[in-house]
Amino acid sequence: MTTQTHPLPVGPAAPAPVGPSTYDPPTERLDPAAGELALDALPLLDHHNRERTIEPRLALRGQYLAFYDGHERRLLPLDTDITHIGRGVEADIRLDEHRVSRDHAILVRHGRHLRLLDNRSANGTFVNGRRIVATNIRGDDVIEVGPVAVRFVEVP
Repeated sequence: MTTQTHPLPVGPAAPAPVGPSTYDPPTERLDPAAGELALDALPLLDHHNRERTIEPRLALRGQYLAFYDGHERRLLPLDTDITHIGRGVEADIRLDEHRVSRDHAILVRHGRHLRLLDNRSANGTFVNGRRIVATNIRGDDVIEVGPVAVRFVEVP
């Protein structure tokens, strides 16, 4: 009597190997700027909003977005309930960068809290390095709209 050996299946139907070789490393943090630095936002800010920015020492109590250009820091007050961020002419905060969608993200005031929503952008919206669809933001959170980084600041 001869024993028949059946060939082992290969491809997607093949059984997964068992044992130490099946180690699946933990998921690493999603880094939107892998191999690329985040861009300073102040030089990309449109003229109208650049004129509205103030020096941090002049900031009154409230919520602001901090824009940087090297070591220079300017604050833009968030004084409306809904703020659109993007590259398009309709955006309330307009950033001149081709990797920012025309209507990239939306800031919505909910009482004393601010909620950031990604508006189906092509290059994503990130808070503290994590891609978001919608999230509440807190003081000192870093918001990345595509490759452009700004910081949310609350002045008590």
